[in-house]
Amino acid sequence: MMDVAISGSTPAAQEGMLTLLAGGNEELFRAAAPIFQVVAKRYFLLGGSGSGTAMKLVVNTLLGVGMQAIAEAVVLGQKAGLDRERLLEVLSQTAVIAPAHVGKLAGAAINDYSPQFPLRLMNKDFQLILKAAAQENIFMPATVAAFRVNSDELAHNDEEDFSAVLRRMEEVAGLAAIDLDPVTS
Repeated sequence: MMDVAISGSTPAAQEGMLTLLAGGNEELFRAAAPIFQVVAKRYFLLGGSGSGTAMKLVVNTLLGVGMQAIAEAVVLGQKAGLDRERLLEVLSQTAVIAPAHVGKLAGAAINDYSPQFPLRLMNKDFQLILKAAAQENIFMPATVAAFRVNSDELAHNDEEDFSAVLRRMEEVAGLAAIDLDPVTS
């Protein structure tokens, strides 16, 4: 048996760009490689059983905390007088934005938070991340903060993408005058 976690959302799956993160026996991993090649662009053996799942939590830590950092930066830019549309456009073309976040900025630009990776799943992963951190006695203040904002947005809009934390931060910052309906934007 192997644990094989998938990294990548719906668009990545549609484009054949998924990454598989496996934990288990190396011989079994090599035997499964032809199957992995059909469903994923990249696949990695991380170690023994449970390693694939552990790596998925590491990846999603960066995904969730990164989105929260982006949300805060965007709000700072808007409060400093930058045009939201131009801010998101330029930010998405900088080296500091991970490829997984570029599409999130494009969606946010038109206030489209339709779920590719729903808030509820990011929330579940934050809970697993923080549980693993507690078991290892690791302090993760940025992750705790991102989890809180994610939980707050989840309580308001449970079927949206995890990138909706951007909208939550805009609302908290008093930028709620933005038309949040993607149909009329």
